[in-house]
Amino acid sequence: MNAKELILLDLKETRRRFLKTAYGIPDAYLNWQPDATALSIGHMIRHVLLHDYSWYLILTEHRLPADEERAPLWELPFTSVQDEVDRSIAYHEQFIAYVESLDVEDFESKLIQWPHRPIARYLGDTLERKSYHDAVHTGQLLQYMRMLQLDRPDIWD
Repeated sequence: MNAKELILLDLKETRRRFLKTAYGIPDAYLNWQPDATALSIGHMIRHVLLHDYSWYLILTEHRLPADEERAPLWELPFTSVQDEVDRSIAYHEQFIAYVESLDVEDFESKLIQWPHRPIARYLGDTLERKSYHDAVHTGQLLQYMRMLQLDRPDIWD
């Protein structure tokens, strides 16, 4: 496997395991949060799922979504995990299609500047950080499930 194939595998596997975890949470718990400053379960799920849109814009337009782009997606009430997935699938497919369209040489040569922080990383590193971000939130959801004494899915299949 080359770097592109490995990164795509990592992105897809991280997404699959995140969804397996999210689907294990009953919708009645979407507004639950462990304390007043933590993300609710619904907010964390939405954050990860809509993150594909933000990453796509960072990679292709060197910007974050504007408030008017974010508001219709972020200000909806949490109703179900399935609704969150359904609203975000087009962004995920767009993001994955973009990564699939890249040349493997881009992973080591294209520098990505974060639009909201003084950070610049090569494309391959940037994509791995996206995968790591999603994996961290998967772990947080599993911890929330432990706190709520919910059965946790086996993501190590």
